[in-house]
Amino acid sequence: MIRRLISVSAVVVALPIAVLTAPIWLTLAIVADVVGRLWRFPSLRLGLFGIVYLVHQWAAVALACWLVPVERLTGRSQLLRYRDVQLWWAASLLRWSRRLLGVDFKIEDSDISDFPAGRFVLLSRHASMVDAALPMVLVVGHADRRTHYVLKDELLWDPAIGTFGPLLGNHFVARGSRTEDDLDGIARLAANAAPNSGMVIFPEGTYSTGQARHRILRSLNRKVSAGELEPDVLEQVNRLENLLPPKPAGTVTMLTNRPDADVVILGHVGLEGVAHLRGLRHRLPLRKPVVVRWWVHPRGELPTDPEQLEDWLQDRWVELDRWVTDALGRTSLGRCQQ
Repeated sequence: MIRRLISVSAVVVALPIAVLTAPIWLTLAIVADVVGRLWRFPSLRLGLFGIVYLVHQWAAVALACWLVPVERLTGRSQLLRYRDVQLWWAASLLRWSRRLLGVDFKIEDSDISDFPAGRFVLLSRHASMVDAALPMVLVVGHADRRTHYVLKDELLWDPAIGTFGPLLGNHFVARGSRTEDDLDGIARLAANAAPNSGMVIFPEGTYSTGQARHRILRSLNRKVSAGELEPDVLEQVNRLENLLPPKPAGTVTMLTNRPDADVVILGHVGLEGVAHLRGLRHRLPLRKPVVVRWWVHPRGELPTDPEQLEDWLQDRWVELDRWVTDALGRTSLGRCQQ
């Protein structure tokens, strides 16, 4: 509650300040781009998108101030309206990101009708904040089905996500702590998932950048040297060129608590190098569309033993990594060096 109060107050104050001071900081953004010889003006684009983001936050907070009291006063669930707000927020931000930042999507060899009937688990690659909204737009916007997300609890600082996320049955995990509590939360999410919904989780746990990969490799090397892990763990990581090794605990927990759910693996290429501000400034606006593809795995093809499920996930991630490598070569995007 305190976190939400702080974040909402910050957004309410930030928007008028940003608008009133826009002539100053927009001029500085243009100067920075000219000095850096960035003739497509990424700093200016990011600044304008920042205002768009704050406007969306204002709108989401205003809708929450209306919908939540209505639900409490009438006793009638506003779940469908919460879902509509969530979809509008994500889809609108993606539309503006296309206009200002050049973020566009191209679906390759996949179709919305491919999504399994009933509940399904969606395992997505994670390269930037942009791809977090992609499953929502695909599942809710195009397939007209609900989503339940497993997300990092830092996102609760976002007013819109912090307000509507818990209301829509999402679970927010804490990195580096609360492991058992988070697995229990993921188990409840899976067990209570709405019919025909997609349960979304990002097995890598963080953005798949080169920096993150080097950090993970250093950590694993230390643990192998200390005898805490077997050397074959490093072999699994070295099989991957572009992706991070998946953390199996959350995915396995979700699958074991939802034995009727098929699996969809979502891959994309084109957001490499834009996970952080420095990469954004040198890549924006994107000159090529983000290529998106997914693969459906019927549940009957998956093992039931948890350890075998971990191996299955590792193998699927190697296959996804190979597709990413091939797609990067075809689109001449190059590997992320961030």
